[in-house]
Amino acid sequence: MPIITLTTDFGIKDHFVGTVKGAIHKELNEVSIIDISHNISPFSITEAAYILKNSYQNFPNNTIHIIGVDSEISTENKPIAIQLDNQYFICCDNGIISMITNEIKPDKIVEITIQNPNDSEFSILDVFVKVACHIARGGTLDVIGKKIEEVKQTFEIQPLINTEKNKIVGNIIYIDNFGNAISNISQSVFNHIGKGRDFEIKAKNYTFTKILKKYNDIVDFSIPSEKRQDDGKKLAIFNLANFLEIAIYRSNLTTVGGASSLLGLNYRDSITIKFI
Repeated sequence: MPIITLTTDFGIKDHFVGTVKGAIHKELNEVSIIDISHNISPFSITEAAYILKNSYQNFPNNTIHIIGVDSEISTENKPIAIQLDNQYFICCDNGIISMITNEIKPDKIVEITIQNPNDSEFSILDVFVKVACHIARGGTLDVIGKKIEEVKQTFEIQPLINTEKNKIVGNIIYIDNFGNAISNISQSVFNHIGKGRDFEIKAKNYTFTKILKKYNDIVDFSIPSEKRQDDGKKLAIFNLANFLEIAIYRSNLTTVGGASSLLGLNYRDSITIKFI
């Protein structure tokens, strides 16, 4: 059974998600539809890129991913379909896929030209669903568009490295459900530039000189549990996605708070690593 995933900024209050799912089932009787997220911040291609990059590899080969973020079609925001890493992605060419294509070369990219997509008022319903169902039936990308060689790049997804190779300047690209502030600085970039040197991480008014491997590495387990006061401590860690994250141990946005609230870290705030 083919799998189609949905990643959108629609939320769950309105009818849009249900409408898209109904349209898919109307085209295909046998299909599995999986929601990755519908709570992307409106038009945030960096959030969508981060979530998609860290979820798609867990799906079987030939899964089809519909991305409905900043998806209104125009002459500057053209619809594309991509075959990449044994998966398919359908989205607008707004840089949303560049976090993946920067690391893995696509097998094929086409600009979708079926049904005059520029006339679409609801691109996911009118264009993306039809393309996804075409692929799910075994159809090829050549039928639905013209081949192109590149997709747009989103440069805010990439950190900056100075010419002396002793400083990385990144940005927070995602605040997760725990209030953790996730940057665009990957562990591979950190290791490549750092080469084992000591470092200082600056995030707002806070400095970190250590990156933990696990959240609970901040706990001194030799101290009896009733005497510990670890909850609410700030830390830096490479998360499961291997991106530098500023976190609060055992954070909870409704009680102790998280890095976003306690440290005042917000989307697009800078994080600087200086190697010593």
